[in-house]
Amino acid sequence: MRSLLFHGPEQPPERRFTVERVPIPEPGPDEVRIRVARVGLCGSDLHGYTGESGRRVAGMVMGHEASGWIDALGKGVSGPAPGTHVTFNPALPCAGACGHAVESRCELLEVVGVTPHIPGAFADYLTIGARRVVPIPDLTPEQGAVIEPMAVGLHAANQLGAKAEDRVLVVGGGMIGQVTAHAIRSLGAGEIVISEPHPRRREIAEAAGFATLHPDQVQAEAPFDRAMDAVAISATVSAALDAVPKGGVVCIVGLGMPQVTVPLFSIVVGERIVVGSYCYSDATFTETARRLTDGSLDPAALIGPTVSMEDFPQAFEDLATGAISEVKVLMTTDRAST
Repeated sequence: MRSLLFHGPEQPPERRFTVERVPIPEPGPDEVRIRVARVGLCGSDLHGYTGESGRRVAGMVMGHEASGWIDALGKGVSGPAPGTHVTFNPALPCAGACGHAVESRCELLEVVGVTPHIPGAFADYLTIGARRVVPIPDLTPEQGAVIEPMAVGLHAANQLGAKAEDRVLVVGGGMIGQVTAHAIRSLGAGEIVISEPHPRRREIAEAAGFATLHPDQVQAEAPFDRAMDAVAISATVSAALDAVPKGGVVCIVGLGMPQVTVPLFSIVVGERIVVGSYCYSDATFTETARRLTDGSLDPAALIGPTVSMEDFPQAFEDLATGAISEVKVLMTTDRAST
């Protein structure tokens, strides 16, 4: 099979990925093998590609937002049957040794395509525990590949806790910012405004019914009752805190940088509340798939071009250099781009 191998951000762009031929993996006990259909390019993948975050390393296969079909069952697995259209929850909590109450808070949490030694979905096939698989018979491969980021958004929306009367600012109009805005709206919040510098991403947000601002315009429109930072660099954390009044709530769901500088005076003296959001619970992941199936969450406006595995490295470079500013680019395992 083909597998897209990452060689590290220190390599020149034309050498950061290579398409390798490797053996098709065999599913172990309690595992299934999935024939991959579509995979999303996550913002965290992009930050690893550029070296901004240090969260991707040479020798790994990325890819944690995916859909495909069950191809084979390992020993002890009775289903889903081969041919079933599925996605998978890539977050792998421990069996309970750390004492976690919510899967995303597991101290030993690993993530497919993010934890270096666990190969991801930038490949024709992958294996994963059968319990992480979610059948999605009524969704398209494109819809299935965005369940994971939309689950991140739904969990973040729950963490923010916006009410119907609240005015909410979402800082960042990339995929996580936009799916978070969709989720906040689906939970019944009031006015939602997305702050984003790129005109194309503001256009996508406006087409979905959201008000938008350039970051330079935010302070003139403040205060907002609550803010969501879907970028998480020093400038955006400060912008989110500055946008809410004393006692306001800021949720940080982005991971743009491993360390940021924050205006401590604003938090302490202003008694602003800062809450983090990471991944999602198993229940939230399944709930997201259900919401896409019944239409209460609709990612159609967010899905951009779909490109072949061979062309996918160029998509990384185009996003990194700003040549394109689509919200979500997907990889297909089909031999021709669509």
